[in-house]
Amino acid sequence: MIELYLFLAFMIIAAIVATEIKDLLSAVISLGAVGFSVAIMFILIQAPDLAIVQIVIEVLTIVIFIAVISRTTHID
Repeated sequence: MIELYLFLAFMIIAAIVATEIKDLLSAVISLGAVGFSVAIMFILIQAPDLAIVQIVIEVLTIVIFIAVISRTTHID
């Protein structure tokens, strides 16, 4: 049970970092950490099918976000 609370705390911290950080790539990586933490929580509550779906969706989302970020121009 303590593992769930640790991953929940990690998810909250990573979500705050994702919203507060200025670098888009770092924000996407932090958002990916939140998604993978959700997948680990699914594994901990004995729901491996949901964990697999979460990982697949998270990987696709991260790839799409990085592709979109790489195609945008950087303006300060």
